[in-house]
Amino acid sequence: MLIKQVITIFKNYPKRHFFIILFGSILLISIGVLGNIDFSSKEKLSELTKALDINALNQEDVLYEAISTKDSVIKRNDSLYSILKRLGADSANIIHLINSKNSKLLSKIEIGDKIQLKLNDNNIIIKLLYFDDFKSGVKAELINGEYSISKFESDIEKVKVFKHVVIEDSMYMSGLREEIPDSVLMDIVYINGWDIDFTHDIRPGDSYTFIYEEVLINGEKVLNGDVLISEFNNQEKKYVAIRFDLDNGNSEYFSTEGENVKKAFLRSPVKLSYISSKYNLRRKHPVLHTIRSHNGVDYAANRGSPVRATGDGTVSFAQYNGGCGNEIKIKHSEDYTTRYCHLDKFNSRSKVGRKVKQGQTIGYVGSTGLATGPHLHYEFHVNGKHTDPLRVKFPNADPINPSLKFKYLEIANNLIDELKNYKTITLKDFEVKKEAPSG
Repeated sequence: MLIKQVITIFKNYPKRHFFIILFGSILLISIGVLGNIDFSSKEKLSELTKALDINALNQEDVLYEAISTKDSVIKRNDSLYSILKRLGADSANIIHLINSKNSKLLSKIEIGDKIQLKLNDNNIIIKLLYFDDFKSGVKAELINGEYSISKFESDIEKVKVFKHVVIEDSMYMSGLREEIPDSVLMDIVYINGWDIDFTHDIRPGDSYTFIYEEVLINGEKVLNGDVLISEFNNQEKKYVAIRFDLDNGNSEYFSTEGENVKKAFLRSPVKLSYISSKYNLRRKHPVLHTIRSHNGVDYAANRGSPVRATGDGTVSFAQYNGGCGNEIKIKHSEDYTTRYCHLDKFNSRSKVGRKVKQGQTIGYVGSTGLATGPHLHYEFHVNGKHTDPLRVKFPNADPINPSLKFKYLEIANNLIDELKNYKTITLKDFEVKKEAPSG
């Protein structure tokens, strides 16, 4: 009904008025649309597609340049030129670097040191770093077409790392399973080696706990640092060693009471060995088959294994001596003498009257004299009398200076507290993980 009325109105409406209204509506719509058009777009498009003038670009306009990093360890017969060429640097660019001011700082490169380069796509050296140790060296940087060469020293950061190990087989293998670095394990052996023979004394269930440092540069580990405190439990005996810096610049390890853990003598003269015969005053001789006292300890080892002086002293005897074969005697003081028998040969420095240092190689395991196989017969004399090397209590090295005792105890107590806290937190966490239900 409504539609019919609208149609009737339009039929009766004057056609002239109708066209005027229609034209006016179209005009208004056109004005609205054209008002939103940006007539400068063609100008903008022209600006965007205009060719760039390469000469007008400056260094700040370069958004990206491909840089590659290469490094190498300096080898025998390497020169600065040869190693840079090996790393891919352009020959003319190397000459440019070598002729630069202060290039003499790079003239004394040493075997084993490291060089790192940053090269661009044209094999031009953008930056060179020569490391003469983990934190310092020489750097060369290309600035405005010339090399600036100078020494550098990086800021280092030290972080403490806690480890706890229960020994299952050997101290070393158990430590490796806990991801302890080899060098740190060797430090633990050195620190505790005065009291513990790691070849013969270790038992399953023994444990060791310690704090050591890692050295970081720019947040990355570059070095395993020093062991700060070590606690070793061996056959129900506890050995604690704490690192302390002395006034002379050296560092040593002391007990909780300030006694030096270093002893005047090593516990064993041969590193990789096993005891084939102990101190026994009524032993049957393996060659003579008679009852004869065995006044020392026999260490079986591979022929040629190094034999160490167990303490500082002076060589008083070094020659072949009957059933003892090639023999060395070292006088350590008026009270202490050690004897080493059946050596395959002597070290060239082991001559009568020569002074030797603790741990220095004096000879090599053999089977000269009356011996059934390669081994070292080792004796320890106190005031001219034979004593059991495995049971004798060795004298300590010098204790901490009384003037430093207060400072040492302050540091020692702080480290002991840290170790206790670490043990409490870590061992509790271990127990929680152990008791947590699976799945």
